Amino acid sequence: MALEADLKDLGWEIWNRWREHGRRSGSMELTAAELDYLYALLSTPDGMRLTQLAALLRVSKASASTMVGKLEARGYLYRSACPEDGRAVLLHASDKARHIEKEEHDVYAETAAALRQGLDEQERRELERLLDKACKGLRRDD
Repeated sequence: MALEADLKDLGWEIWNRWREHGRRSGSMELTAAELDYLYALLSTPDGMRLTQLAALLRVSKASASTMVGKLEARGYLYRSACPEDGRAVLLHASDKARHIEKEEHDVYAETAAALRQGLDEQERRELERLLDKACKGLRRDD
């Protein structure tokens, strides 16, 4: 049961670091669902259509439209004309959303640095090797 407890502790530590960053930046105003939408848009630098976003997140087009409206009103995304189809609109993550992506990177970098402090070089390499192996195993389950 030690691995389960360690994973729980690590998850809690990362969440606390994320929450502290969010308090300072104001990004704690976002729900998990809103973050899902933003991360989906952040994954496509050229933007995506509403139907693509809804399909990716496995939600109805109406639900996606409602969420997009909320996020757009709060400055987390913007729309542009689709170059291939003048009738279509592309959704893009704004700079405000990109700041959240940077925040997330900072949280993981800080956590990694804190983990490294307690390990010597050989232990660090072994931890990285084992985590890489474990993550590959998790991806095969998807």
